[in-house]
Amino acid sequence: MKRSMIALAGLSVAAIMQAPAYAEVPPVPPTQSADISHAKSCEDVSMSVYFSAYESMLSSYSMRAVNAASDRLAGCAVTEINAEVVSEEAHDDEGLANLSEARAAAVLDAFNVRGIQAREVHTDITPKVDVAMPAGANAPLARRVDIVLIAQPGYGL
Repeated sequence: MKRSMIALAGLSVAAIMQAPAYAEVPPVPPTQSADISHAKSCEDVSMSVYFSAYESMLSSYSMRAVNAASDRLAGCAVTEINAEVVSEEAHDDEGLANLSEARAAAVLDAFNVRGIQAREVHTDITPKVDVAMPAGANAPLARRVDIVLIAQPGYGL
């Protein structure tokens, strides 16, 4: 009697373990990839790149901003670049006047390295003082290059 109960219990366990194998199989997902149309919008990008006092080297934060703008323009043709320098260090000193030119060149070079180039590049390197700042104030927001990248859809997209 014990043998028959043990055998019946063993068969019951085996049957229960096999039950999921006979369950309904979920449907197989399609093997074809979905075609999702994505229209690239090539909008103009306006941004400001900030500098430390008396420096023309881009900081890591400024490089991140340049990289983000470049990524946003991937696949677009940049037709025009406008750069304008705003500088709190706008003095009559020739060395400080060259600082504005160096800042504009640093920003344009950073975009050039990322593949952003244009036939028309307009730079206004005449040092300007931010009119909202009181005279003699030391303000990091008044040490910048304002840049506008004018873009349109590129070919082959």
